[in-house]
Amino acid sequence: MNSSATTYQNPSFIDHILKLANEPNTVNWVKNIRREIHKNPELAYEEFATSALVRRELDQLGVKYRWPVAQTGVVATIGSGSKPFVALRADM
Repeated sequence: MNSSATTYQNPSFIDHILKLANEPNTVNWVKNIRREIHKNPELAYEEFATSALVRRELDQLGVKYRWPVAQTGVVATIGSGSKPFVALRADM
């Protein structure tokens, strides 16, 4: 196993990620996004406002993405794509 793979399995690394995720600013950010999405429910394949919200947040975070994908979809990429890597999927 290479050293970079070990980093992601290191308990102190996991603890750091969990600490960041539970910080009040992060928790409030997630709550605010969830509330904004739920203020404007959209039908399947018509998630135009949700797509715009996702792109706005990715822009603010400086995360590169491809859009449009299947009209409203967004595909974001973080990192180099070299191993080790993680893929996450979220449906709108």
